[in-house]
Amino acid sequence: MKKRLLLFLCIFTLLLSTAAQAEDVTAADVPAPAPSAEKADTLSPFARTRSYDGRFADVDASAWYHDAVAALYEYGLTEGVSSSAYAPEGSVTIAELVTFAARLHALERGAAIPAAAAGEAWYQPYVRYLKAEKCLGDELDGHYPEAATRAQTAGVLASALSAECYDERNAEAVTVGYASHRRITDVDDYTPYQSDILRLYKWGIVGGVDEDGSFHPNDTLKRSELAALVVRMVEPSARLTLSWQSLSYRSAVGTAWGDLIAAPAEVSTAPAADDANAIDALIRKMLHDGADSITLQYDRALTNEGVAKLTRAFTVGVKRHCEQMYNSTSCRSYSSGKVLLTFSSTACDSAQLKKYREETLARAILVHDALWESGYLTGDMTQYELARAYYVWLCNNCVYDEGTVSSSSLSHLAYSALVDGVAVCDGYTGAYDLLLRLEGIECTALMNADHIWTVAELDGKTYHIDTTWGDQGTRVDMSFFGMTEAQSRAKHAW
Repeated sequence: MKKRLLLFLCIFTLLLSTAAQAEDVTAADVPAPAPSAEKADTLSPFARTRSYDGRFADVDASAWYHDAVAALYEYGLTEGVSSSAYAPEGSVTIAELVTFAARLHALERGAAIPAAAAGEAWYQPYVRYLKAEKCLGDELDGHYPEAATRAQTAGVLASALSAECYDERNAEAVTVGYASHRRITDVDDYTPYQSDILRLYKWGIVGGVDEDGSFHPNDTLKRSELAALVVRMVEPSARLTLSWQSLSYRSAVGTAWGDLIAAPAEVSTAPAADDANAIDALIRKMLHDGADSITLQYDRALTNEGVAKLTRAFTVGVKRHCEQMYNSTSCRSYSSGKVLLTFSSTACDSAQLKKYREETLARAILVHDALWESGYLTGDMTQYELARAYYVWLCNNCVYDEGTVSSSSLSHLAYSALVDGVAVCDGYTGAYDLLLRLEGIECTALMNADHIWTVAELDGKTYHIDTTWGDQGTRVDMSFFGMTEAQSRAKHAW
Protein backbone atom coordinates (compact mmCIF):
# COMPACT_ATOMS: atom_id res chain seq x y z
CA MET A 1 0.00 0.00 0.00
CA LYS A 2 1.33 3.41 -0.94
CA LYS A 3 2.45 5.78 1.77
CA ARG A 4 -0.37 8.14 2.69
CA LEU A 5 0.35 11.79 3.31
CA LEU A 6 -0.97 13.26 6.51
CA LEU A 7 -1.31 16.89 5.51
CA PHE A 8 -4.87 17.03 6.67
CA LEU A 9 -3.84 16.06 10.19
CA CYS A 10 -1.55 19.09 10.55
CA ILE A 11 -2.84 22.07 12.43
CA PHE A 12 -0.82 25.19 11.91
CA THR A 13 -0.52 27.96 14.46
CA LEU A 14 -1.05 31.45 13.08
CA LEU A 15 0.71 34.48 14.55
CA LEU A 16 -1.32 36.70 16.80
CA SER A 17 -0.55 40.19 17.92
CA THR A 18 0.39 40.14 21.57
CA ALA A 19 -2.60 40.89 23.77
CA ALA A 20 -2.37 43.70 26.26
CA GLN A 21 -1.91 42.70 29.87
CA ALA A 22 -5.40 43.92 30.66
CA GLU A 23 -7.14 41.64 28.20
CA ASP A 24 -8.68 39.44 30.86
CA VAL A 25 -12.19 38.68 32.00
CA THR A 26 -13.13 39.90 35.44
CA ALA A 27 -15.98 40.89 37.66
CA ALA A 28 -17.65 42.99 40.23
CA ASP A 29 -17.35 45.04 43.33
CA VAL A 30 -17.78 45.04 47.05
CA PRO A 31 -20.87 46.76 48.44
CA ALA A 32 -20.48 50.49 48.75
CA PRO A 33 -21.67 52.41 51.80
CA ALA A 34 -25.40 52.86 51.59
CA PRO A 35 -25.56 56.49 50.36
CA SER A 36 -22.98 55.93 47.61
CA ALA A 37 -24.52 52.61 46.58
CA GLU A 38 -27.90 54.27 46.24
CA LYS A 39 -26.34 57.00 44.14
CA ALA A 40 -24.69 54.44 41.85
CA ASP A 41 -28.00 52.66 41.36
CA THR A 42 -29.85 55.78 40.19
CA LEU A 43 -27.34 57.19 37.69
CA SER A 44 -28.19 57.72 34.04
CA PRO A 45 -26.84 54.87 31.88
CA PHE A 46 -23.14 55.09 31.09
CA ALA A 47 -22.65 58.66 32.31
CA ARG A 48 -19.59 59.65 34.30
CA THR A 49 -21.03 61.76 37.10
CA ARG A 50 -18.00 62.49 39.26
CA SER A 51 -14.24 62.92 38.96
CA TYR A 52 -11.69 60.51 40.35
CA ASP A 53 -9.54 62.26 42.94
CA GLY A 54 -6.81 59.64 43.36
CA ARG A 55 -8.36 58.36 46.55
CA PHE A 56 -7.25 54.74 46.15
CA ALA A 57 -3.73 54.68 47.56
CA ASP A 58 -3.12 51.15 46.28
CA VAL A 59 -3.79 52.15 42.65
CA ASP A 60 -0.55 53.68 41.43
CA ALA A 61 -0.84 56.31 38.72
CA SER A 62 1.54 54.27 36.54
CA ALA A 63 -0.37 50.99 36.90
CA TRP A 64 -1.87 49.58 33.70
CA TYR A 65 -5.29 49.48 35.33
CA HIS A 66 -5.22 53.01 36.83
CA ASP A 67 -7.37 54.71 34.19
CA ALA A 68 -9.93 51.93 34.17
CA VAL A 69 -10.26 51.91 37.96
CA ALA A 70 -10.69 55.68 37.84
CA ALA A 71 -13.44 55.24 35.24
CA LEU A 72 -15.15 52.68 37.47
CA TYR A 73 -15.25 55.24 40.24
CA GLU A 74 -16.47 58.00 37.92
CA TYR A 75 -19.35 55.84 36.69
CA GLY A 76 -20.35 55.32 40.30
CA LEU A 77 -19.76 51.59 40.10
CA THR A 78 -17.23 51.33 42.92
CA GLU A 79 -16.35 52.93 46.21
CA GLY A 80 -13.45 50.53 46.75
CA VAL A 81 -12.97 48.18 49.66
CA SER A 82 -12.60 51.29 51.79
CA SER A 83 -12.51 55.02 51.20
CA SER A 84 -8.80 54.83 50.35
CA ALA A 85 -8.24 51.34 48.96
CA TYR A 86 -9.36 49.42 45.90
CA ALA A 87 -7.48 46.11 46.48
CA PRO A 88 -6.40 45.57 42.87
CA GLU A 89 -4.68 42.28 43.67
CA GLY A 90 -7.65 40.86 45.55
CA SER A 91 -9.65 38.00 44.08
CA VAL A 92 -13.20 38.69 42.97
CA THR A 93 -15.83 36.64 44.76
CA ILE A 94 -19.05 35.44 43.19
CA ALA A 95 -20.88 37.83 45.51
CA GLU A 96 -18.87 40.74 44.13
CA LEU A 97 -19.41 39.48 40.59
CA VAL A 98 -23.17 39.39 41.03
CA THR A 99 -23.14 42.80 42.71
CA PHE A 100 -21.24 44.36 39.88
CA ALA A 101 -23.49 42.74 37.24
CA ALA A 102 -26.57 44.02 39.03
CA ARG A 103 -25.19 47.55 39.20
CA LEU A 104 -24.41 47.50 35.48
CA HIS A 105 -27.89 46.24 34.67
CA ALA A 106 -29.50 48.86 36.89
CA LEU A 107 -27.23 51.58 35.50
CA GLU A 108 -28.44 50.93 31.96
CA ARG A 109 -32.08 51.01 33.01
CA GLY A 110 -31.92 53.82 35.54
CA ALA A 111 -33.18 51.44 38.21
CA ALA A 112 -32.57 51.53 41.96
CA ILE A 113 -31.54 48.52 44.03
CA PRO A 114 -32.50 48.81 47.71
CA ALA A 115 -30.00 48.24 50.48
CA ALA A 116 -29.86 44.92 52.30
CA ALA A 117 -32.34 44.42 55.10
CA ALA A 118 -31.13 44.01 58.66
CA GLY A 119 -29.55 40.59 59.10
CA GLU A 120 -29.48 39.95 55.36
CA ALA A 121 -26.25 39.24 53.47
CA TRP A 122 -24.97 42.45 51.88
CA TYR A 123 -25.11 40.97 48.38
CA GLN A 124 -28.62 39.52 48.65
CA PRO A 125 -30.42 42.56 47.14
CA TYR A 126 -28.21 42.26 44.05
CA VAL A 127 -28.90 38.54 43.74
CA ARG A 128 -32.61 39.17 44.14
CA TYR A 129 -32.55 41.96 41.54
CA LEU A 130 -30.78 39.87 38.87
CA LYS A 131 -33.08 36.92 39.46
CA ALA A 132 -36.13 39.16 39.14
CA GLU A 133 -34.72 40.49 35.86
CA LYS A 134 -34.14 36.88 34.71
CA CYS A 135 -30.42 37.52 34.39
CA LEU A 136 -29.42 34.95 37.02
CA GLY A 137 -30.53 31.45 37.93
CA ASP A 138 -30.04 29.41 41.06
CA GLU A 139 -26.84 27.67 39.98
CA LEU A 140 -24.60 29.90 42.12
CA ASP A 141 -26.66 29.71 45.30
CA GLY A 142 -24.54 28.63 48.23
CA HIS A 143 -21.31 29.67 46.50
CA TYR A 144 -21.37 33.46 46.78
CA PRO A 145 -18.41 33.77 49.21
CA GLU A 146 -16.20 31.73 46.85
CA ALA A 147 -13.78 33.20 44.33
CA ALA A 148 -15.38 33.52 40.91
CA THR A 149 -13.92 31.67 37.96
CA ARG A 150 -13.55 33.29 34.57
CA ALA A 151 -16.24 31.02 33.18
CA GLN A 152 -18.67 32.07 35.92
CA THR A 153 -17.76 35.68 35.24
CA ALA A 154 -18.69 35.33 31.58
CA GLY A 155 -21.93 33.60 32.47
CA VAL A 156 -23.04 36.38 34.81
CA LEU A 157 -21.72 39.43 32.97
CA ALA A 158 -22.87 38.45 29.48
CA SER A 159 -26.44 39.18 30.60
CA ALA A 160 -25.68 42.31 32.60
CA LEU A 161 -26.33 44.69 29.70
CA SER A 162 -28.76 44.32 26.82
CA ALA A 163 -27.51 43.01 23.48
CA GLU A 164 -28.20 46.42 21.95
CA CYS A 165 -25.22 47.77 23.88
CA TYR A 166 -22.81 45.71 21.78
CA ASP A 167 -21.70 45.11 18.22
CA GLU A 168 -20.18 41.82 17.07
CA ARG A 169 -16.99 43.37 15.75
CA ASN A 170 -15.05 40.13 16.17
CA ALA A 171 -17.72 37.70 14.99
CA GLU A 172 -15.82 36.38 11.96
CA ALA A 173 -12.47 36.14 13.73
CA VAL A 174 -13.99 34.27 16.66
CA THR A 175 -16.18 31.99 14.54
CA VAL A 176 -13.33 30.95 12.25
CA GLY A 177 -10.66 30.84 14.92
CA TYR A 178 -12.76 28.85 17.37
CA ALA A 179 -14.33 26.44 14.89
CA SER A 180 -10.95 25.66 13.32
CA HIS A 181 -9.45 25.00 16.79
CA ARG A 182 -6.79 27.68 16.30
CA ARG A 183 -8.08 30.10 18.89
CA ILE A 184 -9.70 29.84 22.35
CA THR A 185 -8.72 26.16 22.39
CA ASP A 186 -9.23 25.81 26.14
CA VAL A 187 -12.99 26.34 25.77
CA ASP A 188 -15.07 23.46 24.43
CA ASP A 189 -18.61 22.10 24.48
CA TYR A 190 -18.13 20.96 28.06
CA THR A 191 -16.92 24.32 29.39
CA PRO A 192 -19.51 26.00 31.63
CA TYR A 193 -20.98 29.13 30.03
CA GLN A 194 -19.32 28.35 26.69
CA SER A 195 -21.69 30.49 24.63
CA ASP A 196 -21.35 33.44 27.02
CA ILE A 197 -17.57 33.24 26.84
CA LEU A 198 -17.66 33.37 23.04
CA ARG A 199 -20.06 36.31 23.13
CA LEU A 200 -17.60 38.34 25.18
CA TYR A 201 -14.93 37.66 22.57
CA LYS A 202 -17.24 38.65 19.72
CA TRP A 203 -18.24 41.87 21.49
CA GLY A 204 -14.63 42.87 22.11
CA ILE A 205 -14.92 42.64 25.89
CA VAL A 206 -12.16 40.02 26.13
CA GLY A 207 -9.31 39.07 23.84
CA GLY A 208 -7.67 36.21 25.68
CA VAL A 209 -4.63 35.97 27.92
CA ASP A 210 -2.11 34.85 25.28
CA GLU A 211 -1.50 34.93 21.54
CA ASP A 212 -3.81 31.95 21.01
CA GLY A 213 -6.71 33.77 22.62
CA SER A 214 -6.84 31.33 25.55
CA PHE A 215 -9.51 32.05 28.13
CA HIS A 216 -8.42 30.01 31.20
CA PRO A 217 -12.04 29.34 32.21
CA ASN A 218 -11.19 27.74 35.55
CA ASP A 219 -8.85 30.49 36.76
CA THR A 220 -9.97 33.12 39.23
CA LEU A 221 -9.84 36.90 38.77
CA LYS A 222 -8.15 39.89 40.29
CA ARG A 223 -10.01 43.09 41.05
CA SER A 224 -7.45 44.91 38.92
CA GLU A 225 -8.73 42.94 35.94
CA LEU A 226 -12.29 44.09 36.43
CA ALA A 227 -11.55 47.68 35.46
CA ALA A 228 -10.58 46.97 31.85
CA LEU A 229 -13.58 44.70 31.45
CA VAL A 230 -16.08 47.21 32.80
CA VAL A 231 -14.78 50.07 30.71
CA ARG A 232 -15.16 47.91 27.61
CA MET A 233 -18.70 47.04 28.58
CA VAL A 234 -19.81 50.64 28.94
CA GLU A 235 -17.55 52.37 26.40
CA PRO A 236 -17.61 51.00 22.82
CA SER A 237 -14.46 52.94 21.94
CA ALA A 238 -12.52 50.94 24.51
CA ARG A 239 -13.51 47.54 23.13
CA LEU A 240 -11.04 45.23 21.47
CA THR A 241 -10.90 44.56 17.77
CA LEU A 242 -9.03 41.29 17.63
CA SER A 243 -5.84 41.52 15.63
CA TRP A 244 -5.65 37.79 15.05
CA GLN A 245 -3.70 37.39 11.83
CA SER A 246 -5.98 37.13 8.83
CA LEU A 247 -5.79 33.91 6.88
CA SER A 248 -4.22 34.14 3.43
CA TYR A 249 -7.18 32.14 2.17
CA ARG A 250 -10.84 31.80 2.98
CA SER A 251 -11.26 29.02 5.51
CA ALA A 252 -13.94 26.48 4.67
CA VAL A 253 -14.92 26.19 8.33
CA GLY A 254 -18.65 26.66 8.71
CA THR A 255 -19.51 25.42 5.22
CA ALA A 256 -22.69 23.33 5.10
CA TRP A 257 -23.67 20.75 2.51
CA GLY A 258 -26.30 23.06 1.10
CA ASP A 259 -23.72 25.79 0.53
CA LEU A 260 -21.99 23.62 -2.07
CA ILE A 261 -24.94 23.54 -4.47
CA ALA A 262 -26.43 26.62 -6.11
CA ALA A 263 -30.23 26.65 -5.95
CA PRO A 264 -31.99 26.94 -9.34
CA ALA A 265 -34.18 29.96 -10.00
CA GLU A 266 -37.23 27.75 -10.57
CA VAL A 267 -38.18 24.09 -10.68
CA SER A 268 -40.94 21.98 -12.18
CA THR A 269 -43.08 19.90 -9.86
CA ALA A 270 -44.05 17.50 -12.65
CA PRO A 271 -40.95 16.74 -14.74
CA ALA A 272 -40.93 14.16 -17.49
CA ALA A 273 -38.67 11.18 -16.84
CA ASP A 274 -36.56 12.12 -19.87
CA ASP A 275 -36.14 15.79 -18.89
CA ALA A 276 -32.68 15.59 -17.35
CA ASN A 277 -32.38 19.34 -16.82
CA ALA A 278 -35.67 19.60 -14.91
CA ILE A 279 -34.72 16.61 -12.78
CA ASP A 280 -31.28 18.06 -12.06
CA ALA A 281 -32.86 21.37 -11.00
CA LEU A 282 -35.10 19.56 -8.52
CA ILE A 283 -32.18 17.60 -7.13
CA ARG A 284 -30.08 20.75 -6.79
CA LYS A 285 -32.85 22.51 -4.92
CA MET A 286 -33.21 19.55 -2.57
CA LEU A 287 -29.47 19.42 -1.89
CA HIS A 288 -29.26 23.18 -1.43
CA ASP A 289 -32.10 23.00 1.09
CA GLY A 290 -30.38 20.19 2.99
CA ALA A 291 -33.27 17.79 2.37
CA ASP A 292 -33.29 14.16 1.25
CA SER A 293 -36.69 13.94 -0.45
CA ILE A 294 -38.62 15.58 -3.27
CA THR A 295 -42.40 15.82 -3.65
CA LEU A 296 -43.89 16.00 -7.15
CA GLN A 297 -47.46 16.53 -8.26
CA TYR A 298 -48.81 15.20 -11.56
CA ASP A 299 -52.32 15.64 -12.92
CA ARG A 300 -52.99 11.92 -12.64
CA ALA A 301 -51.57 8.85 -10.95
CA LEU A 302 -48.46 7.43 -12.59
CA THR A 303 -48.42 3.94 -14.05
CA ASN A 304 -46.02 1.36 -12.68
CA GLU A 305 -43.86 1.88 -15.75
CA GLY A 306 -43.91 5.63 -15.21
CA VAL A 307 -42.85 5.21 -11.59
CA ALA A 308 -39.98 2.93 -12.63
CA LYS A 309 -38.73 5.38 -15.28
CA LEU A 310 -38.94 8.30 -12.89
CA THR A 311 -37.07 6.38 -10.19
CA ARG A 312 -34.27 5.45 -12.60
CA ALA A 313 -34.01 9.03 -13.87
CA PHE A 314 -33.74 10.52 -10.39
CA THR A 315 -31.23 7.87 -9.32
CA VAL A 316 -28.99 8.77 -12.25
CA GLY A 317 -29.51 12.44 -11.46
CA VAL A 318 -28.57 12.22 -7.80
CA LYS A 319 -25.49 10.12 -8.61
CA ARG A 320 -24.21 13.05 -10.66
CA HIS A 321 -23.76 14.74 -7.28
CA CYS A 322 -22.00 11.76 -5.75
CA GLU A 323 -20.09 13.95 -3.29
CA GLN A 324 -23.41 14.14 -1.42
CA MET A 325 -23.31 10.31 -1.04
CA TYR A 326 -26.88 9.51 -2.16
CA ASN A 327 -27.01 6.66 -4.67
CA SER A 328 -30.44 5.10 -4.23
CA THR A 329 -34.00 6.34 -4.77
CA SER A 330 -37.31 5.06 -3.45
CA CYS A 331 -40.52 6.26 -5.06
CA ARG A 332 -44.01 6.29 -3.57
CA SER A 333 -46.85 7.11 -5.95
CA TYR A 334 -50.36 8.13 -4.86
CA SER A 335 -53.69 7.96 -6.67
CA SER A 336 -53.91 11.77 -6.48
CA GLY A 337 -50.87 12.10 -8.73
CA LYS A 338 -48.56 12.93 -5.84
CA VAL A 339 -45.12 11.33 -5.95
CA LEU A 340 -42.66 11.20 -3.07
CA LEU A 341 -39.02 10.48 -3.91
CA THR A 342 -36.66 9.70 -1.03
CA PHE A 343 -32.90 9.44 -1.46
CA SER A 344 -30.55 7.22 0.52
CA SER A 345 -27.40 5.13 0.24
CA THR A 346 -26.98 1.44 -0.48
CA ALA A 347 -24.03 1.40 1.93
CA CYS A 348 -25.85 2.29 5.16
CA ASP A 349 -29.15 3.30 6.72
CA SER A 350 -30.34 6.90 6.88
CA ALA A 351 -29.12 7.52 10.45
CA GLN A 352 -25.65 6.23 9.62
CA LEU A 353 -25.60 8.23 6.39
CA LYS A 354 -26.31 11.44 8.28
CA LYS A 355 -23.36 10.71 10.57
CA TYR A 356 -21.08 9.81 7.66
CA ARG A 357 -22.02 12.98 5.79
CA GLU A 358 -21.16 15.12 8.81
CA GLU A 359 -17.80 13.40 9.25
CA THR A 360 -17.02 13.55 5.54
CA LEU A 361 -17.65 17.28 5.24
CA ALA A 362 -15.65 17.95 8.40
CA ARG A 363 -12.71 15.97 7.03
CA ALA A 364 -12.90 17.68 3.64
CA ILE A 365 -12.85 21.09 5.36
CA LEU A 366 -9.83 20.02 7.41
CA VAL A 367 -8.03 18.89 4.25
CA HIS A 368 -8.92 22.12 2.45
CA ASP A 369 -7.64 24.37 5.23
CA ALA A 370 -4.52 22.30 5.93
CA LEU A 371 -3.47 22.29 2.28
CA TRP A 372 -3.84 26.05 2.11
CA GLU A 373 -1.99 26.61 5.37
CA SER A 374 0.86 24.36 4.29
CA GLY A 375 1.39 26.32 1.08
CA TYR A 376 0.47 23.32 -1.06
CA LEU A 377 -2.31 25.53 -2.41
CA THR A 378 -1.68 29.23 -3.03
CA GLY A 379 -3.72 32.26 -4.00
CA ASP A 380 -2.06 32.68 -7.38
CA MET A 381 -3.19 29.25 -8.61
CA THR A 382 -5.75 28.99 -11.40
CA GLN A 383 -8.74 26.68 -11.03
CA TYR A 384 -6.95 24.22 -13.29
CA GLU A 385 -3.89 24.26 -11.03
CA LEU A 386 -6.00 23.87 -7.90
CA ALA A 387 -7.86 20.93 -9.43
CA ARG A 388 -4.56 19.31 -10.45
CA ALA A 389 -3.16 19.76 -6.93
CA TYR A 390 -6.24 18.11 -5.39
CA TYR A 391 -6.00 15.31 -7.97
CA VAL A 392 -2.44 14.50 -6.92
CA TRP A 393 -3.31 14.83 -3.23
CA LEU A 394 -6.23 12.41 -3.44
CA CYS A 395 -4.28 9.86 -5.46
CA ASN A 396 -1.53 9.99 -2.84
CA ASN A 397 -3.93 9.68 0.08
CA CYS A 398 -6.32 6.97 -1.07
CA VAL A 399 -5.94 3.43 -2.39
CA TYR A 400 -8.31 1.46 -4.56
CA ASP A 401 -10.37 -1.15 -2.72
CA GLU A 402 -9.66 -4.25 -4.81
CA GLY A 403 -11.94 -6.42 -2.70
CA THR A 404 -15.16 -4.41 -3.06
CA VAL A 405 -17.87 -6.03 -5.14
CA SER A 406 -20.97 -5.31 -3.05
CA SER A 407 -22.97 -2.09 -3.39
CA SER A 408 -23.31 -2.09 0.40
CA SER A 409 -19.60 -1.31 0.92
CA LEU A 410 -18.65 2.06 2.37
CA SER A 411 -15.96 2.21 -0.31
CA HIS A 412 -18.64 3.60 -2.63
CA LEU A 413 -18.87 6.74 -0.49
CA ALA A 414 -16.69 9.85 -0.31
CA TYR A 415 -16.54 9.12 3.42
CA SER A 416 -14.36 6.08 2.85
CA ALA A 417 -11.96 7.92 0.55
CA LEU A 418 -11.45 10.88 2.88
CA VAL A 419 -11.71 9.23 6.29
CA ASP A 420 -10.49 5.67 5.70
CA GLY A 421 -8.25 6.32 2.68
CA VAL A 422 -9.75 3.48 0.63
CA ALA A 423 -12.44 3.63 -2.04
CA VAL A 424 -13.76 2.54 -5.41
CA CYS A 425 -14.66 4.84 -8.29
CA ASP A 426 -17.73 6.55 -6.81
CA GLY A 427 -15.89 7.07 -3.51
CA TYR A 428 -12.90 8.59 -5.30
CA THR A 429 -15.09 10.78 -7.49
CA GLY A 430 -17.31 11.90 -4.63
CA ALA A 431 -14.32 12.88 -2.48
CA TYR A 432 -12.68 14.74 -5.36
CA ASP A 433 -15.85 16.60 -6.31
CA LEU A 434 -16.36 17.60 -2.68
CA LEU A 435 -12.88 19.13 -2.51
CA LEU A 436 -13.46 20.99 -5.77
CA ARG A 437 -16.80 22.33 -4.56
CA LEU A 438 -15.15 23.69 -1.43
CA GLU A 439 -13.07 25.79 -3.84
CA GLY A 440 -16.22 26.99 -5.60
CA ILE A 441 -15.45 24.89 -8.68
CA GLU A 442 -18.56 23.64 -10.48
CA CYS A 443 -18.39 19.92 -11.17
CA THR A 444 -20.59 16.86 -11.65
CA ALA A 445 -20.06 13.16 -12.10
CA LEU A 446 -20.41 11.30 -15.39
CA MET A 447 -20.98 7.57 -15.48
CA ASN A 448 -21.32 4.56 -17.72
CA ALA A 449 -22.48 1.07 -16.80
CA ASP A 450 -19.54 0.29 -14.53
CA HIS A 451 -17.55 3.47 -13.87
CA ILE A 452 -17.90 7.10 -12.74
CA TRP A 453 -15.60 10.13 -13.04
CA THR A 454 -15.59 13.94 -12.76
CA VAL A 455 -16.52 16.63 -15.26
CA ALA A 456 -15.41 20.07 -14.05
CA GLU A 457 -15.48 23.65 -15.29
CA LEU A 458 -11.97 25.03 -14.82
CA ASP A 459 -11.22 28.59 -15.85
CA GLY A 460 -14.14 28.56 -18.27
CA LYS A 461 -13.29 25.25 -19.94
CA THR A 462 -14.77 21.77 -19.48
CA TYR A 463 -12.43 18.96 -18.46
CA HIS A 464 -12.88 15.27 -17.64
CA ILE A 465 -10.93 14.01 -14.63
CA ASP A 466 -10.68 10.38 -13.47
CA THR A 467 -9.01 10.12 -10.07
CA THR A 468 -9.73 6.39 -9.84
CA TRP A 469 -7.84 5.40 -12.96
CA GLY A 470 -5.19 7.98 -12.23
CA ASP A 471 -4.39 6.04 -9.06
CA GLN A 472 -3.91 2.54 -10.42
CA GLY A 473 -0.12 2.40 -10.68
CA THR A 474 2.79 3.07 -8.38
CA ARG A 475 2.82 6.69 -9.52
CA VAL A 476 0.01 9.15 -10.15
CA ASP A 477 -1.04 8.91 -13.81
CA MET A 478 -1.56 12.50 -14.97
CA SER A 479 -3.02 11.40 -18.32
CA PHE A 480 -6.38 11.02 -16.57
CA PHE A 481 -6.37 14.63 -15.40
CA GLY A 482 -7.64 17.48 -17.58
CA MET A 483 -8.94 15.33 -20.43
CA THR A 484 -10.99 16.78 -23.25
CA GLU A 485 -14.26 15.02 -24.04
CA ALA A 486 -12.62 13.26 -26.99
CA GLN A 487 -9.73 12.07 -24.83
CA SER A 488 -12.16 10.89 -22.19
CA ARG A 489 -14.24 8.94 -24.71
CA ALA A 490 -11.12 7.22 -25.92
CA LYS A 491 -10.52 5.93 -22.39
CA HIS A 492 -14.09 5.13 -21.33
CA ALA A 493 -17.21 5.09 -23.50
CA TRP A 494 -20.61 6.42 -22.38
